[in-house]
Amino acid sequence: MASTPPGGAPRPTRPVVYMHVGAAKSGTTYLQQVLWHNRHRLADAGVLYPGKDFAAHVRAAFDLRNTFFRGASDPTVKGAWGELVAEARDWPGTVIISQELFAPTRAAYVRRALADLDFADVHVVFTARDLGRQIPAHWQEDVKNRFTTSFDEFISSIRRQDWRSYEVARLFWGLQDPVAVLARWGADLPPERVHVVTLPRPGAPRDLLWQRFSAAVGISPDDCDLSGSFSNPSLGLAETQFLREINITLDENRVDWHVYNDEVKLFLAQEALIRRPSPIKIELPAEYLPWATERAIETVEDLRAAGYDVQGDLYDLIPMPSPAPAPAPHPDEPQWADMADVGADAIAALLQRIQAQEKRAARVPGAEIELREWIESLQRDTAALLEITGDMAHDASPLTRRAAQNVTERYPAVRQLRGAYQRIQAKAGRTKTDQAKTGGSAPQSNTRGTHR
Repeated sequence: MASTPPGGAPRPTRPVVYMHVGAAKSGTTYLQQVLWHNRHRLADAGVLYPGKDFAAHVRAAFDLRNTFFRGASDPTVKGAWGELVAEARDWPGTVIISQELFAPTRAAYVRRALADLDFADVHVVFTARDLGRQIPAHWQEDVKNRFTTSFDEFISSIRRQDWRSYEVARLFWGLQDPVAVLARWGADLPPERVHVVTLPRPGAPRDLLWQRFSAAVGISPDDCDLSGSFSNPSLGLAETQFLREINITLDENRVDWHVYNDEVKLFLAQEALIRRPSPIKIELPAEYLPWATERAIETVEDLRAAGYDVQGDLYDLIPMPSPAPAPAPHPDEPQWADMADVGADAIAALLQRIQAQEKRAARVPGAEIELREWIESLQRDTAALLEITGDMAHDASPLTRRAAQNVTERYPAVRQLRGAYQRIQAKAGRTKTDQAKTGGSAPQSNTRGTHR
């Protein structure tokens, strides 16, 4: 049975699609994990979270935007947006699509997305967090994605009037500016179908973000089980500085994007280093707080003027001074001792990973055979396969052709008759060709048209 939105209002007769388009580092991974792990519960409540795997919405965002990570490609991206749309079209109730990489979508591609979803009433959802927390979180995420920009360079770029001239600033504001993102995605939608969900302040109940998001997308928060571990913590300062040093080194000795993504980002950063105890939190230096506050006030005023539906409090987007008794280290201040510890843990984790991969490889049937023996075996198999396919091709030839060939080979008289027949056919063919050139007609046989 379909769930009922808060307040008991009945669902509209047309299907509804909620496009949750951002922002990155605003609890999106947490929300997506809740949705994915509860997709069967949601389906029972009439809500579809589409996709054949957890990364389906990522591929769909890249496909819609016609882009991918710089210097890399993925053949599974093409058509991924269409697959989600097809699932949504076949579902009679509510559909939720969630991926922060939809945020930077250009206006032309937004119009295409809305046109593709014209079978439903589309709503747009944006989860937003204050700049005091977003700026450090986004910088460490850039480092995880192979950037080498220092923190001061990063914040200097996003503060400039000509920020569009800087790649890191374009990426930041393309993902993080709720006013600009919703102006593109909500341009053709009534404001009541554009939803802003603010992240609660630190110390708020753990499920408050889910409560707010559920209200925005019109589902009962109790439809999902939150007992699993759905956290997505950021890297600490020393861990981020260590990765940045790796990136600087790898810029001189290029490593394939897929190798970096698998070994550095997904394994080292998001599995090994994220588990280190008591990391130093990356905080916005106090010197940048006035600018961040001024920018946040402008954002709040613009969102309020737009008349969007707000779940939470827009004042949650105003940065607050750090409650710590002592200021945190500046993000560009090297934590050499801690970085050495990070390096030791990283080496240990990578060695354990290599050992585990070697053990898995050793369990593969035939792993004990040397490469030269494998090649020789393949050569023998190839020769045998060629012989078999030759026999099969011979056996598959028409029976009459093979019978004629066998008779011809066994009986000389038949061979002579066959040769004579072929010569007559060749002569007749030449005669027809000559007549065609002279415009004449072939002589009529004296037996043509007679009965015997």
